[in-house]
Amino acid sequence: MSRRIARLALLLLAAPLLAGAQTALPVDDHASEVLGGPLRMRWDTPAGRHDASPTVSGEVAVRVRLDVAPWQGRQARIFMTLPPQAGTRVDAHWTTRGVLLPGALRDGERALVYAGPLRGPQLEDVQQLTIRADGARLVRPEQLHFAFEIELESP
Repeated sequence: MSRRIARLALLLLAAPLLAGAQTALPVDDHASEVLGGPLRMRWDTPAGRHDASPTVSGEVAVRVRLDVAPWQGRQARIFMTLPPQAGTRVDAHWTTRGVLLPGALRDGERALVYAGPLRGPQLEDVQQLTIRADGARLVRPEQLHFAFEIELESP
């Protein structure tokens, strides 16, 4: 009998936490485009140095266009995501022109890029991305699949 009461008490305590949990929905970013061609990675230190770090990095500009029309007029938080990479850890950081927030993330994480009202059907900004990875673990060209998710505030 006391186990049943303990389980019920645990469920009652957890209910407000579960009710407050946000559901992240995917945001359509198919209109986004890489500016200036594909990302080219370079060794961070000259080849042949014994104290050289095996990291590679590169920069690329991306015009981010997020279709937020389904949530126009709502308060929201939008996150950028990068799935875990199989071969190596990938770090990304970026600057923006001001609509989206600057930030950083590692593969397998997500980072806040917007918080506030969605006044129009689209959010658009240019991200200047810097990508860094362990070059010793890269065995073939990799494709990075950044994505965006939205969490809506309660009305």
